[in-house]
Amino acid sequence: MEREPRYSSDPGPRAVGRVTGRVRLGPVIGRVPPIERAHTEIAHFHELPKPVFSDTSGVRRRRLRAGALTVGALLLILLLAFWISQLSGALE
Repeated sequence: MEREPRYSSDPGPRAVGRVTGRVRLGPVIGRVPPIERAHTEIAHFHELPKPVFSDTSGVRRRRLRAGALTVGALLLILLLAFWISQLSGALE
């Protein structure tokens, strides 16, 4: 049984349109280092990073909480209005 040559002069079917990349067969060039030897950064968890922003007065927290409660209350009112409209048959 005779083997087919790996590379042939016939390019085969042509791609239509824009081709972004092609696969080329050939010998392996270079080596990938084993994962044990890969260059990685070591995280030091015994040192806590300094906070980027600190709100010691609590104003920002109170404003965000009030805003979140307001948005939640508005959504609840809209949901209740939708349920009432569905139950009463107002939207036909």
